[in-house]
Amino acid sequence: MLKDELHDIEKLFSTWGNSGNDIIVESTFQSKSQRLFEGWKMMAFSEISDKSLRRYFYYQLEGILKISDTLFNMADIELSKKTTDPLFLLDHLKQYFPNYFNNDAMAPIAYHQRSIEQWSEDVRLLKSKLKKAQISAELKTSVCKWVEELNEINYSRRYSFREISYSKYIIEQMLLIDIFSDKADNNLISFLSSANFNHLAFLVYRQNKIRKELEAFICLDDKINYLHNQKATVASVPEVKHIAYNISWPSLKIMLGDWLQEEILLTEKSLSKRSEVAIPKIPLELSVAHLSCLIRLLFEESVFATQNLQFIFKGFAGHYQSKRQAVISPGSLSKEFYSIDQHTAARVRDLLQRMVLRINRNFFPMAVAINATVLSYLNMR
Repeated sequence: MLKDELHDIEKLFSTWGNSGNDIIVESTFQSKSQRLFEGWKMMAFSEISDKSLRRYFYYQLEGILKISDTLFNMADIELSKKTTDPLFLLDHLKQYFPNYFNNDAMAPIAYHQRSIEQWSEDVRLLKSKLKKAQISAELKTSVCKWVEELNEINYSRRYSFREISYSKYIIEQMLLIDIFSDKADNNLISFLSSANFNHLAFLVYRQNKIRKELEAFICLDDKINYLHNQKATVASVPEVKHIAYNISWPSLKIMLGDWLQEEILLTEKSLSKRSEVAIPKIPLELSVAHLSCLIRLLFEESVFATQNLQFIFKGFAGHYQSKRQAVISPGSLSKEFYSIDQHTAARVRDLLQRMVLRINRNFFPMAVAINATVLSYLNMR
């Protein structure tokens, strides 16, 4: 029965403006609407499960939206009275059955148009306030761009009921924010970020602001630290659920956080490349195993002023290349460090003995001469 009532209302509107007696059409619409409302009430108080009721009212809403958009596209139809507007049905459904109203459905163009008319004065006040506000030109541009888009009536950007309610909330709250103080930028940024204002213009503004602040740092390490701090700040903002400028896009927190992570990786890559160019690796006539053995000896004799082996391995891997490997990994040094065999130890011992002999010849020549004389004397006996 209810499906037929909605169908009859749709047929009734199709004759609006062509019947020659719009008063009768209006009266018929009112009576059919009341029957429809009574049917909704009976259905809501029936023993049907919530899941079935939600599915039923979602279906009813789809029918109303179809009627509204159809009439909006008919240029010769002018609905001058609320009681003859399909939005009258929509408002009743939204007001009396909120638990079964699909806020994520795309609102009809007529509903969007009516919303614009309702908040027009607030928008005018907001534009005037932004014009005089002590905030950056880029931030003004991003907010004003959103306001202009919001007031455009077209089919390229349709808004859900939830998004329209969100837009109304943003406009009302921005009117309450103090944007004339020295902290105006931070006040507005803080509010829009906490409200998950994931408009692309605002995202670009946040990105450009961070890039501009990065220019103050010369050292890449400082840039990386700054980006990490910004990422931590973004991550500390509570995740906002079910409200956004555009619910089909990721949250502002996710988009900004992912972008910061990409910037960190790119900056770290630049730092790595710069390090490779500035400090070329020193080639050694040693294998990785021999180098690891030397590192172990130096470590056990407390030559290094640190006990952090991973730091030591990373330092050697970053500045030296072995006899056969141009690139040494910290992992390979660590592996050889803990698995030194006698053959490797013997080769390193031979190297160290030769080094000791060289020290004696270069710095203790008298001792070398005495030792040579003693050995010659002993051989003669």
